[in-house]
Amino acid sequence: PPARYDSAEIQEFGVLRALVARAVRLQDPYLLGRAASASAVISQRHLPKQGFDEIAEIARRAGACGVQVAHSGSLFGLIFDLFAANLKRRAALVAQQIRRAGFKDVEVHFVNAEGRTC
Repeated sequence: PPARYDSAEIQEFGVLRALVARAVRLQDPYLLGRAASASAVISQRHLPKQGFDEIAEIARRAGACGVQVAHSGSLFGLIFDLFAANLKRRAALVAQQIRRAGFKDVEVHFVNAEGRTC
């Protein structure tokens, strides 16, 4: 069944859309991560995804900017600042933690501001 968002959640989605626009304009991965995580939490209340809490905790411990959930609910993404110190090493460690937690098909992608894979 489709999610039935209440008026407060619909209003929050409007705020989150503005936050995403600002994040893109400023190229700020922390704002983008905040918006993605907040949207994912709202979605989780209506369309629970198995493993969401575990992924969110791994992201928090790793210092990720946020957690993204695909519309299908079958894909999680962790958002990091491309320019953060030791990012490649940290990403490899996070991928390892996610695999150990039982998630399958774990991949790491580095994408720059132009959308090209690094």
